[in-house]
Amino acid sequence: MALTVRDIMVTDPVTVGPEETARQAYKLMRDRRFRHLPVLADGRLVGVLSDRDLRPVLLSPGLARARVSELMSEQLTTITPDTPVEEAASLLVVKRIGCLPVVAEDRLVGIVTETDLLAVLVELLGLLTQSTRLDVGVSGGPDAYERIVEIIRRYHGRIISVGAVPAAVGKTVFSVRLEPCDPQPLVTALTDAGFDVLSPLPGGAGVPTPRPPGPSRSPLERSGPFRSGDVPR
Repeated sequence: MALTVRDIMVTDPVTVGPEETARQAYKLMRDRRFRHLPVLADGRLVGVLSDRDLRPVLLSPGLARARVSELMSEQLTTITPDTPVEEAASLLVVKRIGCLPVVAEDRLVGIVTETDLLAVLVELLGLLTQSTRLDVGVSGGPDAYERIVEIIRRYHGRIISVGAVPAAVGKTVFSVRLEPCDPQPLVTALTDAGFDVLSPLPGGAGVPTPRPPGPSRSPLERSGPFRSGDVPR
């Protein structure tokens, strides 16, 4: 089943009214450590206020009494809880915005930020899991990936995730993350098969990616720390 916004959004976000002052909004962001505030009027979403909107207030104390309605962005891009995560990510990139209010039946039900989506990417790629990484440059047909996987399996490598990034014309770099292992036999085998192993370099030792100290939680399991607002900076 596809991952949707419902799985990652912050529910019951903190909001402000359009008649509240910029000073009040800034204090709320500062104290609660988030960067976006949906603006509601009579229960209806009418705008979004970001920390960028409040920067003029910090530079000009005379604007501290300005109303939220004077500073907020009214050109809104919203999504629904059933929007696929990849579509939400595309909207953030294409429109160059930092958050997406989540609306259902004309009611604000949550918010998704660029940090939420980055956390999902990190989780899906297994970047917080101790691992060994191989970057392999390939050119040619679509069978290259299957050949790489075949070689890794032949040497009992266990794949956590694979990412593909376009490189030079006609070339793709596959970033393969494996359960911790000695990569040297894989490097040798891939090089002998004609692949360009970029990391770790042939003759060098693979360095496992360390897991940060302390417990970590999947963004899909997150239900407590930041439910009342945006994620911290």
